Amino acid sequence: IKKIEAIFPQFLRDVTDNINAGMTLPQAIKTASENDYDVMSDYIKELSAKIGWGIAFDKAFLNFADATKSKVIKRTVKGIIEVHKHGGAINVVLRAISESVLELERIKKERETSVYGPMVTGYFIFFLFLGIMITMAKVLIPAFITQGQGEVESVRTFFTDMFRNMVVIQGVFAGIGIGKMAEGTISAGIKHAFVLA
Repeated sequence: IKKIEAIFPQFLRDVTDNINAGMTLPQAIKTASENDYDVMSDYIKELSAKIGWGIAFDKAFLNFADATKSKVIKRTVKGIIEVHKHGGAINVVLRAISESVLELERIKKERETSVYGPMVTGYFIFFLFLGIMITMAKVLIPAFITQGQGEVESVRTFFTDMFRNMVVIQGVFAGIGIGKMAEGTISAGIKHAFVLA
């Protein structure tokens, strides 16, 4: 999805250039579909084929947006369809949309680089917490237990289980926090949470 979102502005620019050359929007898309857009090429060829088969432009473009599974592209396509319906200067709108999508990508990349430090700090803090829990379980707790052997084992098991549960809980929530900081969504934090847990 990230690759598709990065390539999408190039597709919009190519369509805009084709419209500026005197083509209609469907013709511009058909011509642009002959270019190589890496992971997005199949989606664009399918869009072009649907328009060529006579499927309504709005429906074909909405299907294209749904197939990409990108929120950015879905929002953009809805804007393009509105302009197409109401007869605005589509080439001007496409150029503006392409520039705004590029700007959004640039802001996302800046955010990812600026959050790299806190993300590393989040991982460091988790592993520090993990080290403290292991030290307490292996060194500190046995040193404090001076009762009979049977009780020692039950106390050690209790604290070992409790520390393990604390580490897993810390890993899950630290991962979600790291993902939210780094990529802006809690769902992105699930992979970090999985790694830490």
